[in-house]
Amino acid sequence: MSPNQKQPFSPLTEEQLQLDPSLPSAAQAYLNTLSPSGKRTQATALNNLAYIFSDGTINSAEKFPWHHLRYEHTSQLSNQMVDIGYAKATVNKHLVALRRVLEEAYRLGLYQEHNDYYRAAGVKSLRHETILRGRTLEHQELRSLLEACLADAHNTPLSARDAALVTLMYVTGIRRQEVVDLNLSDFIVKENKLRILGKGSKQREVFLSEDAISTLDSWLTHRGRRLGPLFTRVTKGGKVKLERLSAQAVYYVLKTRQKQAGLEAFTPHDLRRTTITDMLAADVDVLTVSAIAGHNSSDTTRRYDRRSEESKRQAVERLRSPLPELKSDEEKQP
Repeated sequence: MSPNQKQPFSPLTEEQLQLDPSLPSAAQAYLNTLSPSGKRTQATALNNLAYIFSDGTINSAEKFPWHHLRYEHTSQLSNQMVDIGYAKATVNKHLVALRRVLEEAYRLGLYQEHNDYYRAAGVKSLRHETILRGRTLEHQELRSLLEACLADAHNTPLSARDAALVTLMYVTGIRRQEVVDLNLSDFIVKENKLRILGKGSKQREVFLSEDAISTLDSWLTHRGRRLGPLFTRVTKGGKVKLERLSAQAVYYVLKTRQKQAGLEAFTPHDLRRTTITDMLAADVDVLTVSAIAGHNSSDTTRRYDRRSEESKRQAVERLRSPLPELKSDEEKQP
């Protein structure tokens, strides 16, 4: 094989794929450390990896013997995934799941030789650059969104809930699943704070603005003070039910209000992008913004900053184009 030729991908053999049912599950141990939304995402990634490493014979992470993976298997995974059509960013997300599940296998004592684990888990992420996705909302768009919520006179409990939901999501930069998981007990009234359970079951506390407190109080006059989910279902007739909203329901709420306000489409995560960008634009230091957003690294926070996009737009507008002069010359011609 020539030096520039890629090594062929090596899935596990039929013998290596045999799993002792009496052994603890590395996949389950890893997934148990995640939030509900993270668990769903990473379970899918692990299932994909089990399928690839078994050459299509196993599609369940629970049935795959992760501790049988060695460097000769994992070192060629990135090339294999790219070859079959995975984007580099998606490959890197799968590599995170791979490293973590191998770490759990090691912690559970399933690797007899620690060097086998270190070598197998030592795969590096692919280098790639991506164009920023999503968008940020202008101040007037946020205002129009709230106006659409408050203008719903036919269902005042629904109006109050949606206004509180939008305001709180913007003020705190909270993730969609995080806002779904909020309980009334997470609203610390005396300190005007919100306790948020984030990724990896990590808790953080975020202060609320007067606007957020005001809209929450309005919503709670309809919801009541019974313990349970903070944001609940409201029927078309205006009856409040103590049933937790789903992540899909939050998406639907924002989509409905976006259409009512006549705004360009945006996602729930775009509200989070807007919060982070606006805080950085207000000269809040990146470490504080990172803590509010629940990021493990300030580098992650910087990737949300859309001010550079506006700077690039303004730079183009400052260029003097010869096109107007050409048009003027054409108009002068008889």
